[in-house]
Amino acid sequence: MQEKKKKTLSQSIVKGYLLFVLLLCCVLSSINYSVYERSLYTKYEASIIDILNLVRSQIDVDDLQECMRTGHKSEKFFQLQEFFDLFKDNVDIHYLYVIVPLNTNPVDNVMNVIAGMSTYEKKYMPYNEVMLNELTGDGYSVSSVTKYLNAAKTKEMTFFVSDFVKVAYNVDYTGVLPLYNSNGEYVALLCADKDVSAISTAVMDASILNIVIILVCGIIFIVLFFIWTNYNIAKPIEKLDKAVSSFAYQHKDKGNVDALVIEDPGIHTGNEIESLSHSVVKMSKDMQSYVRHIIETESRTRALSEIANTDTLTGIQNKVAFDYFVNSIDERIKSGSTEYSVVIIDLNDLRDINDLYGYDRGNEYIKMSSNVICHVFSHSPVFRIGGDEFAIVLKGEDFDNRLELIDEATDLFNIAEHNSHVDPWEKLSCAIGIADFEKGTDNSIKDVINEADKNMCANKRAMKAARENK
Repeated sequence: MQEKKKKTLSQSIVKGYLLFVLLLCCVLSSINYSVYERSLYTKYEASIIDILNLVRSQIDVDDLQECMRTGHKSEKFFQLQEFFDLFKDNVDIHYLYVIVPLNTNPVDNVMNVIAGMSTYEKKYMPYNEVMLNELTGDGYSVSSVTKYLNAAKTKEMTFFVSDFVKVAYNVDYTGVLPLYNSNGEYVALLCADKDVSAISTAVMDASILNIVIILVCGIIFIVLFFIWTNYNIAKPIEKLDKAVSSFAYQHKDKGNVDALVIEDPGIHTGNEIESLSHSVVKMSKDMQSYVRHIIETESRTRALSEIANTDTLTGIQNKVAFDYFVNSIDERIKSGSTEYSVVIIDLNDLRDINDLYGYDRGNEYIKMSSNVICHVFSHSPVFRIGGDEFAIVLKGEDFDNRLELIDEATDLFNIAEHNSHVDPWEKLSCAIGIADFEKGTDNSIKDVINEADKNMCANKRAMKAARENK
């Protein structure tokens, strides 16, 4: 499978910068949109408050209530109508009117009282004239009249975005002031609507400008910050990564301790990365020293172990090694491996040779016997477990050919014993005993060793009896 291409730190940093700038654009644009929109509505509210307070000062609410009750317009009503119309001509306002919200029915839910008409509306839209106590039919939606009814429940000014059907192509911001008569009784609502369609456009334009400014500043920030991080962080880390990766690749599965040092990547940033680079190089040198120490210790330990497990006379393994090997054989037997034989060989006449010819000749006798044994059992571990005693553990192919190997060893020792052309200490002789591991009978290899030793002793007695009968 093709290895996935590794992203560089520089790529990750650039992606992180871009994500940060985009997130910053979204957050700041949202905040800017909300703040700017609220500030514009606040300005409209201040304007509407001034309008409503001024118009309210011109209204005789008691007279207006009487007109509503009788359905006849008084002199003050006509004067108020004239004021509304004049106000409409001279003030930037969409609608100026007095209504009485009645209910939340789909139709006839609002009653008109009075509304201002500009000169233009009187000339070209006379049908917009409002009649006293006129029901508005379906002119107000249920959601719209609900807002007016809620405004009637408070004595304070109320502001909301109107959804009056007549301004379907505009967005009106409505200010509402409840009117109370001299007795403090609620009579009607004085309302002023200002077209705020331009707010959305202004806010959108401001938001776009804000996004452009943020993006430009963000790009400048990205470029500058990328240059800085690339010099101080990304490139130094890439150099360090390359040095470590090259070290790991070049020295994989190699035993050259002298090469276990990371080359200095040459980082000179003057910050923590330079310190990290120096620390990594120093760590590799310390690791080299530590590995060299371990290898030397293991070598000494191995040498001492070989000395401890080697017979100094013959160079083969000794009794200590044999005991360790026997324990390992027992572990294998427990795991199910049972095809083992043990051969015990005891040299004859060693004491006589030592007494008659000296221990040096006796040592030669032992070494020559060891050479014969190692020659015959060249594929099996041979141990010197006593002064004149040897042990061999047969397994695998030697186990299968164990009887042939015993015959070969017997023949070689017999030839040496009866060779009349050699010195007495070269006339080699031995007794041999062999035993197989019997599953179900033997519990461990030690049982086999004991059986082989018994068989060797029996062979030695037989050989001694044969000599005495000659």
